[in-house]
Amino acid sequence: MWMKSAESDDNGMMTPSIMVESVLQQKNDQEFKEAFLAMCSQYFRMYDVNGDGVLQEEEFARSCINAGFHDKGIAQRAFEAIDLDKDGILSLEEFSTALLDYVISEDEKSRYTALWGPLVD
Repeated sequence: MWMKSAESDDNGMMTPSIMVESVLQQKNDQEFKEAFLAMCSQYFRMYDVNGDGVLQEEEFARSCINAGFHDKGIAQRAFEAIDLDKDGILSLEEFSTALLDYVISEDEKSRYTALWGPLVD
């Protein structure tokens, strides 16, 4: 799905430029959004270590560390931005909405714009 419309000659290898181009071309495609949300759901279940159906801040922080973000402040700021109802936990809907908006939104004022930094330099 990511490489579907990127029209790359990178021999099937995912590169940052292919990902960015793919998202730009598919961001309004409903099939892409559904596939992306399904991927978010899989990640969510993987991050939900205790299996209670929500992500506590420490579970979310662990996922950020595993993704290479070692600054705990990044995880904390991201968690607070995603936790829309400020109940101290992330629902699947909050998590998925944030990730989808982060990769497809062009709104520079979106609350999710700076979650993990820019997708491109």
